[in-house]
Amino acid sequence: MHAKDKILNFLKDRRSDGVMQSEVCSALKLSKSTVSEILKELEAEEEVVKRKIGKSCRVWHADFAPFPVKRMRIGILKAAEYPHVILAAEKLNARIVVFDNALDLTRALTTGSIDAGCSPLITQVMFGLLLKSIKIHAVVAYNGSGIVSKKEIRDAKSFATTELSAMESNLRLFIDELGIHVERIRYFNSVDNMIKNFMECEIDAVAIWEPYFSSLEGIHYEFRQILGEFPCCSLASNVSFYSTRKKELTSLMEEMKMCLKEMNEEEIVRAHSSFGFKRDEILKCLNSYRFSAEIGRKDIEFLERYGFKLIGDNIECIFNPLTQ
Repeated sequence: MHAKDKILNFLKDRRSDGVMQSEVCSALKLSKSTVSEILKELEAEEEVVKRKIGKSCRVWHADFAPFPVKRMRIGILKAAEYPHVILAAEKLNARIVVFDNALDLTRALTTGSIDAGCSPLITQVMFGLLLKSIKIHAVVAYNGSGIVSKKEIRDAKSFATTELSAMESNLRLFIDELGIHVERIRYFNSVDNMIKNFMECEIDAVAIWEPYFSSLEGIHYEFRQILGEFPCCSLASNVSFYSTRKKELTSLMEEMKMCLKEMNEEEIVRAHSSFGFKRDEILKCLNSYRFSAEIGRKDIEFLERYGFKLIGDNIECIFNPLTQ
């Protein structure tokens, strides 16, 4: 592996912590001159950022620096529900940062390691109420998830899901609505690990999103069949970025709305190509979603089904539909 790639991977592993420039040399066994030269090149390419600390520098990968960088950073999950977000980001030359799970993404959003992000509305509301460091601007998609089971749902005893997410919340509502007896719910931080455990029959059923929901073999139960239409992921921003670069967020919202009107199947497939999803997987699951770039009273009211009854002060604190 080239020294440049080694440095980038090393910085990605350190995420928002970053490293002192001297640590790059010692950890990767590279000379000071080599590291200095490569970092200058990467800084010019906007792949890394540096901050002077005493006589040395702390270095971050641009995707994870805990402060705004030149290009807006938008976090998303590995899912099929963000075509208009990805296409809008491309038009604005924003950086797309992909996370394995909603908790890590929303945590990075609250700390300012990303500037804006799409994660489950329920997750963003919980973090927003607790930390007061994010603003929620729009629901980006509705539905698009459900349960895949190896047996009839009433015979399933062990379920898998992701923690503090729409998957977990909808799974619990689904179980309550049907009166199912569940012996165990396992939580996973990685969709790949969750699928692996399901395929190896260590769990009976998974609560999972598209395109995995449509692609997995088993008996399929869409959440919307039982719960009706529900908001899934929403777009939020870090309050520091919101207060200083609101125009960029507004531009993002306007581009998302434009993409919703103009995007076609080919663009949707291309937007998800970096995830490794197959063309037929993307096209198969498109009807599972209703894409959006707005948020309304009904979305906030739906949260009551998850146990969140928001009042005026809380709504004003964490929700802000961006307009020109």
